[in-house]
Amino acid sequence: MFPVWHIAVTAIFTAIITSAGMVGWRWRTSGRTSGRTSLAVGDLVGVGVASGLGVLLWRLGANAPTLNNDSIPGVSPADVLSAPLAFVAAEVYIRLRRTSELFSVAPAVAALVALLVNIVTI
Repeated sequence: MFPVWHIAVTAIFTAIITSAGMVGWRWRTSGRTSGRTSLAVGDLVGVGVASGLGVLLWRLGANAPTLNNDSIPGVSPADVLSAPLAFVAAEVYIRLRRTSELFSVAPAVAALVALLVNIVTI
């Protein structure tokens, strides 16, 4: 079982790194896209916050010994299942906001970041 502050820090890291990952994706693809290529800062933050909230809610709800036991050394079921929750949260955000096509990678970025952050920090 993890303290709430530890889970909150994990969610904050997920949010920050997801937003940074989206900035990196935008920078990487800026030379290959035409038309609407600008990403609003609000949407970058929004995707990060959505994925962070997905992780926060999942980890608070899944903070049970059974889900936190490492079946694979260093990786628990709660770690692995945080990725789909981050994916869904980011997907819901971009669908509700009707963001540009550049945000279509946001759920994948959120899921990968959530998985890595949860494995490393918890």
